[in-house]
Amino acid sequence: MQINNNKSVCIILNGKINNYANIKERIIKENYDYVICSDGGANHSYNMGIIPDYIVGDLDSINKNITEFYKNKNVYFKKFPSKKNETDAELSILLAKNLGAYKIDLIGALGGRIDHQMANINLLYYIKSLDIFPKIITEDETIYIVDNEELKIKNNKGKLVSIIPIKNDAIGVSLFGFEYNLDNFDINFSSPIGISNIITEDICSIKVKEGCLLVFVNNSI
Repeated sequence: MQINNNKSVCIILNGKINNYANIKERIIKENYDYVICSDGGANHSYNMGIIPDYIVGDLDSINKNITEFYKNKNVYFKKFPSKKNETDAELSILLAKNLGAYKIDLIGALGGRIDHQMANINLLYYIKSLDIFPKIITEDETIYIVDNEELKIKNNKGKLVSIIPIKNDAIGVSLFGFEYNLDNFDINFSSPIGISNIITEDICSIKVKEGCLLVFVNNSI
């Protein structure tokens, strides 16, 4: 059976969420086709009053009362052994792919241990490799990845933006619609030149000919 890749999916991870009201509003606004909780992410969804479609993982981080609550709500649990090759987040992403995701938004990906944060940011590249459009959403920022392509961002005029090369140097970077535009500029892997730009147009463009960029859009400004 062929899967139509036309579903929008939210995956709630077990990182920090400080403002439940803000994140819940964003989840409701997006009107996702599926909400998946990655193990302890179910604690967050419970605190936001959100009923997920799936809860995935070894289920060692979910409060017992929350497990029972969601079982009574007929939420589908996919339980895996604690000793496994994939992380709970990876298993959630693979489920989203099988559900026909064309985009995946990660929530609760940051906060806590720095190694977990870095690993979760790297999930953007992993999701991208599956031909799915990814981003990380927090109360303060939205994080995109641009890999040998062009990204257009709409309706964020006045927002602060930083772009950071990952893996290698970013070759042929062009920025349009910013206070500081670039035209076919090479950014060294270790260079902080892309920090703290400002969007000046209703539609801005970030393009890289060869290389990979993380794009941080500050939502709080």
